[in-house]
Amino acid sequence: MKTNHPCRIVTLTTGERVLCLFTDLRDQEQKVIGYKMVEPFTLSLGEANDDGTLPIKYSRWCMYSPEREFVISGNHIIAASFPDENILETYVKELGEKSGITRDQIFTEEQDGEPTSTDATTEGSVDNSEGGGD
Repeated sequence: MKTNHPCRIVTLTTGERVLCLFTDLRDQEQKVIGYKMVEPFTLSLGEANDDGTLPIKYSRWCMYSPEREFVISGNHIIAASFPDENILETYVKELGEKSGITRDQIFTEEQDGEPTSTDATTEGSVDNSEGGGD
């Protein structure tokens, strides 16, 4: 799967599914010490529509805080996965309208199918070792 963005659905140990811009945090030795969730939204299913489909509801995660960036340790994360294309497009639109974050700030340019961004976006497993913020 070709990916050129840091958008992930992060499943937390609380059972919450959080859609966010997700990156890892590293120390000087490049060891993962935590994870950053930026502009996080909790995903949940709404009431069934007449046609039987279930809409997805988006709610600000930690809505009682003015913060939009949160650092958590790997101990609080079960999984990080790529969002469905429809969820991704809705999220990108929401970020543009509510936070002023543009598509160009989210998606990196690709050459020959490879991302050109050098940021430390998590692509695979999550380090659950001690460290990072809570």
